[in-house]
Amino acid sequence: MGGSVRIAVAIGYLGASYSGSQVQPNVPTVQGEIEAALIDLKWAKPHSHPVTMSSRTDAGVDARMNIATFILDSQLWSKAQSKGVVTALNDRTPVTIRAWAAEEVGLDFRVRDVESRTYRYRLQAMKSWPDVECEQLASWCSIFVGKHDFKNFCRPEEGRNTVREVLACESWLDADGRILGFTIQARGFVWNQVRRIASAIHRISTGKTTLDEVQDALNNPESPVNFGLAKSKWLSLWSIHHPDTPILTESSSRESMLELAAESTPKGRLYQVWSLKTRLEQDRLHLDTWLVHLNEI
Repeated sequence: MGGSVRIAVAIGYLGASYSGSQVQPNVPTVQGEIEAALIDLKWAKPHSHPVTMSSRTDAGVDARMNIATFILDSQLWSKAQSKGVVTALNDRTPVTIRAWAAEEVGLDFRVRDVESRTYRYRLQAMKSWPDVECEQLASWCSIFVGKHDFKNFCRPEEGRNTVREVLACESWLDADGRILGFTIQARGFVWNQVRRIASAIHRISTGKTTLDEVQDALNNPESPVNFGLAKSKWLSLWSIHHPDTPILTESSSRESMLELAAESTPKGRLYQVWSLKTRLEQDRLHLDTWLVHLNEI
């Protein structure tokens, strides 16, 4: 006798092509493309919005890994399994979106109830990023660890609590120990939190702001301070650990064989060309990671 199952799928995407992850009218979004694929496959009805995403990302933000979930006919899942679902979705979505693993979860599965989300921000690609010692960056990152009210480091939404607990915030280094950026992990983030932290760190690095001023803004959230908003194109949702998706979580631990290399950021007119090259390197890193997974299914 037929029934339904819920499927969780690991999804990666290059954010430059999309107006964010969440479905919106009249603009391309990641959720919208996945839903269109499901409707084309006749796995979902038109206008039903069958997909729920684990994390919301803004326009231009990449995801090495997000999680999408939807209901599927149990007999279809029995025949298709992970490889069939991943292949069918990838055949019907732009190449800038890739499904790379899938598993069955409980019908009551809540995709947003994760253990942690990890983001990486590529500070070294920001304009005017100076040479910074690893120990300096580590000390700047460390002030954000723990439970804080991040009102001065987010875009507040009415009625939404701005207190979050950052589990880890540390330097992201290349194979030679040079700074690429920083990695930050929490169960959840408020809107623009990572990009505003990145901007604050950048201002410290260039001497426009002191570490004490950033610490004071963190300790006194009711006194408004604006350290700016870093560009979305250097931010990646790196991984999601969900207690009910052990297959996806295990898969996310496998790294690409391709490694990024930090370089001194050029000044003046050279930056524009160098920035494009660096952006293409980031695209290639994500694409290579998805190929690693797709070659294994």
